[in-house]
Amino acid sequence: MTLFNLAKKNIKGNINNYLLYFFSMVVCIIIFYTFNSLLYIPEIQNTDPYLESTMSQTSFILIGFIIVFIGYSNAFFTKKRKKEVGLYSLLGVKKKTIGRMLFFENIIIGAITLLTGLVLGIILSRLSTMLLLKLLGAPIEVSFSIPLKAILTTTLIFTIIIIFTSVQSYFLIYRFRLIELFHAEKKGEKVPKASLLSAGLAFVLLTSSYWLMFNGMAMLAIPLVVIGTYLLFRSLTVYLLKRAQKKKAKYYHGINIIGTSHLLYRVRGNALMLTIIALLITGALPYIQAAFSEYAMTEKDARDSAPFSYIYLSKDEAIDKQINRIIANDKNHPIIEQLDIPIISLKGTTTAPFEDNNNLSINLMAEQTYHQVKKTLDLGDIPPLSDEQAIAFKYYFIHQPTANFKGHDIEIPLPPGKQTLTLKKLEKKSVRLTDGEEPLYLIVDDKMFSEMAEQINPITYKAYEVENEKTTKETSETLQKLSDENMQLLTYYDKYTTIKALTGMKMFIVSSLALVLLAATGSIIYFKQISEAHADRNRYEILRKIGVSKKEVRSTIAKQTLFVFILPLLIGILNGGMLLLSIVVAYDMDLIGNTLYFLYAVAAYGTIYLIYYGLTITSYNRIVNK
Repeated sequence: MTLFNLAKKNIKGNINNYLLYFFSMVVCIIIFYTFNSLLYIPEIQNTDPYLESTMSQTSFILIGFIIVFIGYSNAFFTKKRKKEVGLYSLLGVKKKTIGRMLFFENIIIGAITLLTGLVLGIILSRLSTMLLLKLLGAPIEVSFSIPLKAILTTTLIFTIIIIFTSVQSYFLIYRFRLIELFHAEKKGEKVPKASLLSAGLAFVLLTSSYWLMFNGMAMLAIPLVVIGTYLLFRSLTVYLLKRAQKKKAKYYHGINIIGTSHLLYRVRGNALMLTIIALLITGALPYIQAAFSEYAMTEKDARDSAPFSYIYLSKDEAIDKQINRIIANDKNHPIIEQLDIPIISLKGTTTAPFEDNNNLSINLMAEQTYHQVKKTLDLGDIPPLSDEQAIAFKYYFIHQPTANFKGHDIEIPLPPGKQTLTLKKLEKKSVRLTDGEEPLYLIVDDKMFSEMAEQINPITYKAYEVENEKTTKETSETLQKLSDENMQLLTYYDKYTTIKALTGMKMFIVSSLALVLLAATGSIIYFKQISEAHADRNRYEILRKIGVSKKEVRSTIAKQTLFVFILPLLIGILNGGMLLLSIVVAYDMDLIGNTLYFLYAVAAYGTIYLIYYGLTITSYNRIVNK
């Protein structure tokens, strides 16, 4: 029998252990190929000009995840095969021959996963392209193509990784003494001591990190979260398990003593792994939530940026008539409303605590005009105004309570002299007519506006509201060709498609990375637990011989495995939830909406995560409960 055939036989003998590794690797290859193939599809390239840089950056992140995952998986298989390798050596097989056999095994597994991943990636690439185009809001008609460059890039990257891990396997026999190979699975761990000091410190560090998050110091909170989470798994879990031991009635019920003791002996050895997984979940959940939320809020964000279907600064009566004719001729999108919005644009000074109070950019609007646009701009009612009173509207760069602005004067230079207006109140809302920096909008009564308009010529914005504005592509493109930069043309369609492209791309990338992260974290816990199952197989065999039923063994396995799976998930949800809540509070965002999307992210992530839990207990039970 040749070494190559022996390697194939060994793979078949360990097929159950390789299946999840094989599945996770195939998922990684499919996603990596998909990202690279999208770079060469014309329909995608024409949709987003920033696609190439975005996909390239994401590919590097994917490679990092994949290297860590493969490295950990390879370490698991290395540990599991030590006894087998030692047996070959004891039988007189040369180290060089054993190394070559392990090298061939790794190459065969890598080649099969790479080939399978590429084939499935090619088959699913059209579906992935259609999904991305749907998220970007572009036409979903796409031709089937197989980009050769994407295949070569994927093959090159994974071939390098496979060769590197194969070389590691080759040198396994040279890194350990024969006695170490035979006793690799018999190395025990000491009973850890419960440390109230470390447990208390974990609580203090995590609490302090949350306080920093809510006080705008998230970057300072990161090291505290890392250290606190590690101490939590290393010390607090030990303390809780020790407490469970002291509850004699429950501890000695059935074989709870076995499950609790098993966790207690292994918890410190798992501390680093659980910490890394919890931290990955901490970072992943807010990103998934943000992607869900931003994509779902596309229409609202577009409405905030472009409240009218079309709006532009009037410069010429002939152009106005031409624009009106173009919009009116679009029978698929009839005009609902047309408004003229006169604005007096000028500079002023104030004693109010605005950032640029000595050089304020001000847009004056008449009270009557405000009432015409308030519904479209979602501004709400205002109290009636008298001669020199004004109500201010500004959203950004307001760092003090709005009450601090009330009663302050604003001086406006006019040709005859200065005009003083008194702020009746400040509304922390944005009046958004066009793109660019947000000026301070002052609403004054109609008489005051008319008097000032006699001294400074107002500019007029012409706004249109039409039906089905999300589909006004042809009219929007025609108007863009007709307009120039001075007209400040802003269309809802342009804003909507731009925002949808950005959020759709983010949704696609985050979902793909989350899938790879899930495959990696779930597989890491799986391999760790299966490694422990092989080490504990003899102990469970003794339990069955003294009368413990298979049902009781399975129940114990389910409980102890759930502890390992659920703990990093819960801590990750807690940390990620606090981070999200601090952002929502800091930026005055919608608490209910963001919480709902966070729960969606938790549900989606948790569901797939718990599938790995089910696979783990099934494999664990098959190993120890034959």
